[in-house]
Amino acid sequence: MANLIAKAAIGSGMYAQAFPEFGPERRGAPVKAYARFSTEPIMTRSEIEKPDFIIVMDKSLLNLEATQKGVSDKTKFLVQTNLPAESLKKEYNFLPDHHHIYCIDSTGIIAEYQNQVHLSIPMVGKFLHVTELVPLDTVIDELKKEFLEKIGEEKTKLAEKALEESYYQV
Repeated sequence: MANLIAKAAIGSGMYAQAFPEFGPERRGAPVKAYARFSTEPIMTRSEIEKPDFIIVMDKSLLNLEATQKGVSDKTKFLVQTNLPAESLKKEYNFLPDHHHIYCIDSTGIIAEYQNQVHLSIPMVGKFLHVTELVPLDTVIDELKKEFLEKIGEEKTKLAEKALEESYYQV
């Protein structure tokens, strides 16, 4: 997800970097990925200590110290859940004002596509809508470049549709 958005940002004339951070290498272990975007060259190559935006693929990860690290009142969250932002704010008191929490039911969206689309694709669409960081068309072009040969035309088209659906979802 971070790489896809970073490549699209670079394709639209921005500077970007994306990199993962792995803990214990075991299936199901939490993984962090960082992405930076700027109109100026990026010289920093370290972990992001005070994130502007945090994307959480499973709401249970909100309990982790690593998810809460560096959060301020201005940090925005995108959480994969079918719950409303107000419910998350009540359950996790470290979260900022509920107006800075965006929720999307990626699981429900990919179910519409018989789980042929990766869970992260609707998250990317919602992130793009919320941030207006990179044009949707640029990300779709990058999606095709990156995945057409790997997953085939049919799954790429489904991913594109899921991306658009989540982008335009209110």
